[in-house]
Amino acid sequence: MKIRTNTILLSDAYKYTHWMQLPRGVTTMLGYIESRGTKLNIDRTRFFGLQGFIKDYLEGVVIEEWMIDEARELLGEVFGTREYFNEAGFRKIITRHGGKLPLSIKCVPEGSKVELKNVLVTIENTDPEFPWLTQWVETMLLRAVWYPTAVCTISGAVKDLEKKYAEICGCGMNPFFLNDFGARGVSSHESAEIGGTAHLVNYLGSDTVEAIRWAKARYGATATGYSVFASEHSTTTIYGKAGELAAYTNFLTVAPVDKIVSVVIDSYDDEHAVKYLMGGRLKNIILNDRTAPTVFRPDSGNPVDKSLQVISWLWNIFGGTTNNHGFRTLNKNVRVIYGDGINLDSIEEIIKNLINNKFSIENIIFGMGGKLLQGVDRDTFMNACKVCWAMIDGEEVDIYKDPIGDSGKKSKRGKQKLIRRGDKYETVRAAEFPDIKDELVEIFRDGLLVKETTFAEIRSNAQ
Repeated sequence: MKIRTNTILLSDAYKYTHWMQLPRGVTTMLGYIESRGTKLNIDRTRFFGLQGFIKDYLEGVVIEEWMIDEARELLGEVFGTREYFNEAGFRKIITRHGGKLPLSIKCVPEGSKVELKNVLVTIENTDPEFPWLTQWVETMLLRAVWYPTAVCTISGAVKDLEKKYAEICGCGMNPFFLNDFGARGVSSHESAEIGGTAHLVNYLGSDTVEAIRWAKARYGATATGYSVFASEHSTTTIYGKAGELAAYTNFLTVAPVDKIVSVVIDSYDDEHAVKYLMGGRLKNIILNDRTAPTVFRPDSGNPVDKSLQVISWLWNIFGGTTNNHGFRTLNKNVRVIYGDGINLDSIEEIIKNLINNKFSIENIIFGMGGKLLQGVDRDTFMNACKVCWAMIDGEEVDIYKDPIGDSGKKSKRGKQKLIRRGDKYETVRAAEFPDIKDELVEIFRDGLLVKETTFAEIRSNAQ
């Protein structure tokens, strides 16, 4: 039997005791989420994923009687007492709000590139009876933000690299320069959905079908990705080593001539496959019978050396053109994709090696798997959620932490506002800049998604 999602139990255990710890007279608590920094050579994060999470977990009636009953029993076991669970408080959410959460959530528009150490999200209770909800929701909300934002940022960093080196080569940008190969390398189906969609903010290429489906369901019909007719080792080796030519011949003839075919070439000997099979016996089919590119996929060896080697072989066999920047581009019917051991650093190393040998980056595209969807954690961009302001006995109180042993963990104090100064974001005290527009927009209030963003808008923001 499938386990039903119990919204009440989506928090850290210790947080169920916090309602008892708050001072008497507190009626409102305000918290925020930020990225406190990174060890990567990245100065901005690309914010993404909150709307999808809200639609999945916060929108509408999310607190029900059965959830309270289960939480009372389970947390009673966890703590050895039922006194810690705020049963009366959760039941009051049903009686006062029909099971909808009396919270307000604001965020920077999804897709926005925001400098590190700025507020990305704020959370505040809207009913003075429920100040403890701000802390309770932190676990799920922080998780909903850090993961897709980290993936979107890594994918976007590849796009920044592409732009930088495309200008050097004198070529255009390719919406399929980076493709998501990460579905099998993530920890869960849900990670594939969310992380895969985060990648689609920046690029169109993906083999993570779960992400394409989730994107369309949570962000609209334009949230889509594309893939191609592609072989794998099993569809080659099933013919046996002696039948390698027959395998390639089949791939190139059963696929429509106007559709890309991607062929893995290292099941046995990649040089033999390129020079004598694909580029020898099948050269005429690739050049004359097919109108769409045939993409060669080396899948082993040193990615930096192997990518240049394969492109050099293809240049010698199929030829190409040299542009006015002095960079060589392969015949339009052949290209290369590299998807083994690919990460942000190896992509740049491969690109630099090609450029040093006067090959344009338009000759190659990449597939990234685990390092795209699974190679991040909350510390990648040091995401944190902290309470910064409260109303206690009718008085406004600024809240902050400032640990003497780690100044990097100093938190923001008071009500915050995110403003624009030129082309950069800056977090400021709201009271000090009352007339400047707040870039944080309310998207959720009292159980309703009050502002919905389309994927087309998110992609536009990311540009």
